[in-house]
Amino acid sequence: MKQICLIFFLLCNSILFSQKKDSLQGKILEIEEVYADKDYYKKYKTALRRVRKVYPLALYAKEKIDEMDAELEQINSKRKKKKYTKKSNNELKEDFQYVIRDLYIEDGKVLMKLIHRETGMTVAEIIKKYRNSFRSELMDNLGKIWEQDLDSKYDPNGKDWIIEKVIQDIKNNTVAFEKEAKILTKEDFKASQKQFKINKKEAKKAMRAKRKSGS
Repeated sequence: MKQICLIFFLLCNSILFSQKKDSLQGKILEIEEVYADKDYYKKYKTALRRVRKVYPLALYAKEKIDEMDAELEQINSKRKKKKYTKKSNNELKEDFQYVIRDLYIEDGKVLMKLIHRETGMTVAEIIKKYRNSFRSELMDNLGKIWEQDLDSKYDPNGKDWIIEKVIQDIKNNTVAFEKEAKILTKEDFKASQKQFKINKKEAKKAMRAKRKSGS
């Protein structure tokens, strides 16, 4: 008798659970997939700072590449194409060489990924397309010296999902963002490097003082 009652109890609960599941199914399907990360807000803040710094450069790169492709289609001569590409490269170098040199290593890594996101090409592929394979190999080796992988690809659904969240927030005007790429002069670069050294020195001084007070 007790076994019959127990079976009846489990059956009733199973039916009730099934009914509740059916009634909630529509709502469950509406819930977006989210990633659980205990350090999410800290990582988001860091990603936002870096994206604000380098995303304008990635957008500019896409704009420049689209412009170059459109112009190159109108040029038939191989020599003139090479001349135009070299001229465009020199203009980019003149405008942004100090901006690039002023980036931290992690900023540079994010820039590589965002260029791939916007153009569909890695930096190595861009260099190879618009210069030559030797130049691409050379730049790849230089990139690795500075811990940069010119073959780096953007992974919005994997390890770069927080960066993608930042970009979507930018597109939805949820966070402030200045789209215009800023040009850094040689004088600005020198001043920035000088301030960086001062900040680094002050940080070391503060760290020593903290250790001394704690001992």
